[in-house]
Amino acid sequence: MSVTMHERPSRGFVYLVGAGPADPELITVKGLRCLRAADIVVYDSLVSPDLLEEVRPQAECVYVGKRPGHHCMKQEQINALLVHYAQQGHTIVRLKGGDPFVFGRGGEEALALAQAGISYEIVPGVSSAIAVPAYAGIPVTHRNLASSVTIVTGHEDAAHTSSSVNWEALAKLEGTLVILMGVATLPHITERLRDGGLHPHTPAAVIQEGTVPEQRVITGTVATIAERAAMAGIVSPAVVVIGAVVTLKDALAWYEAARTDISKVMV
Repeated sequence: MSVTMHERPSRGFVYLVGAGPADPELITVKGLRCLRAADIVVYDSLVSPDLLEEVRPQAECVYVGKRPGHHCMKQEQINALLVHYAQQGHTIVRLKGGDPFVFGRGGEEALALAQAGISYEIVPGVSSAIAVPAYAGIPVTHRNLASSVTIVTGHEDAAHTSSSVNWEALAKLEGTLVILMGVATLPHITERLRDGGLHPHTPAAVIQEGTVPEQRVITGTVATIAERAAMAGIVSPAVVVIGAVVTLKDALAWYEAARTDISKVMV
C-alpha cells in the first residue's frame, strides 16, 4: 500500500508522531514513513536511539528530552521551537515516546501549532499503558477479570498545590488501573487507594523498561508493591498495573520465555 505524504507548504508542516514504547519495532508504518521524510526530528528521551538511524543523513535531530529532575527544555520552549522550524518551511517530526496524546503533552504542542497557524498531523502511537503490561504477560482487560481499564498519571503538574487525581474515587472502580510515571509516588498512591477502600490484597505489578531486554517485573499486592519495588531498585520509566489481571502474568509471560529461549541458544 502506498500513501502519499502531505506536500510541504511554504510555512512547513509538523507531524506529531508516537514512537511507541522502548521497542523500536513498535512504531507504526506511518510514523516510520514520516520519520524518513523529515527535515528536522525533535525527539524525547524515551525514544529508542535505533529510530534515529532511520532519519535521512541530511536531516537534523534535536533532543528536547525530559527526565526526572532534569528538563533539557521547558515545554513552552519546545512549542516555540516547533513553530520556529515550521515557519522556516521545514517538514518536522516531533517524535514522542508512546502516544502523543496519552500523557505526552501532544495536546499542548498541537494547540501551540494551531494558534500559530501551522499545519500539522497527529500520528498515533502504541501507548506504553497497553504495550508494557502486554510484554509482561498482563492483558489490561480480560472477559472474566476486567471489563474496563483506567489510565492515570502518577506525576502531576508541579504547579498544583494538591493532587488533581481522586485516588479514593479510583479505588472504587472495577477493572484495571494503569499508572504511568508513578514509581516515585507509589507509596502515596497505594496508601490513598487503600484509604479509598481498595482491598489491600488486590494484585499489583510494576514493570520497568518494558518491551526491551532490560525489562524487569515486580509483583505483589496494593499493600506490598511499593516496598517491593523500592527494595528491587525499580526506577523510571516504569508502568504500574493494579487489578486481577496481574494474576495472569506467570501464565502469559511470553516475553520472559522468549528471552530465556534466546539465552539457552547463546550458551
